Amino acid sequence: MEFWQAIAHTETDQLVDVARLAEELGFGAVTVGDHFVTPARIDSPYPYTADQVPWIAPEDSMPDPMVLAAAIAQVTRRLRYFVTCYVLPMREPLSAAKAVSSAAVLSGNRLILGVGVGWMREEFTLVGQDFSTRGRRCDEMLEILAKLLGGGMVEHHGEFYDFPPVQMSPVPDRPVPILIAGHSDAAFRRAARFDGWSAAHYDASEVPALVARFRKIWSSSGRNASGRSNGSPQVAVALEREPSLDDCKRLEDAGVTSIIHMPLTFHGEATSTFERKRAALEGFAERVIVPRR
Repeated sequence: MEFWQAIAHTETDQLVDVARLAEELGFGAVTVGDHFVTPARIDSPYPYTADQVPWIAPEDSMPDPMVLAAAIAQVTRRLRYFVTCYVLPMREPLSAAKAVSSAAVLSGNRLILGVGVGWMREEFTLVGQDFSTRGRRCDEMLEILAKLLGGGMVEHHGEFYDFPPVQMSPVPDRPVPILIAGHSDAAFRRAARFDGWSAAHYDASEVPALVARFRKIWSSSGRNASGRSNGSPQVAVALEREPSLDDCKRLEDAGVTSIIHMPLTFHGEATSTFERKRAALEGFAERVIVPRR
């Protein structure tokens, strides 16, 4: 099992330092979210809190995730970078593919792409994308992404998107791992076609049953749509509270491959110094990462 550090909402001037620190302490990756803007009024229900109210604030720092991936890659050596989750259907497919391809190349194949269909109707409206067709468009965009990042001249003729032979360059020299977010059966079926599942904001006791549901769908899917081996899936989980060593053992036995350690902002500290973050990450590493080695 690996441990990944969420850096979503981290103050912009601390992002690079926190990423360096995470690598030093033995975290396998850092993780970020994806939003263009935060509307003053959000009526869309947030699916990952009990009261369905999102925990994002308008002033939270959220740089473009692919730009940030390239920046962090230049100051780290092995640390991977997980976008959880990149809302593909909020975007036009060619520009999304270009951003993903560039980040994967510039990071030396350290990008892990988490993909979701999104929950905030207001944000889709702002960028002129249809919220009601986002699931079907996401599936088609994933097809386009695989074509373009595979290199060479490709074309596409689908339900929503159509383009003649084109070639994208540069492209990574290996497939970008793709984890699918969401906990509906549709999300699990989509995840079974790629490399695994990304889960957000659950209690540790809820996770084994969810992973069992996902793995059942994964096992029945045969070979995934991307043509990759359908062996053991990756499962990355962000928890509501810091896990104990016993939690980690139970989750690993259930099939979880990575636990995402949430930032201080998730626990009510809207802002904090780098030294405060250092203490929090070092404490987690001492309590959980080091004993697990």
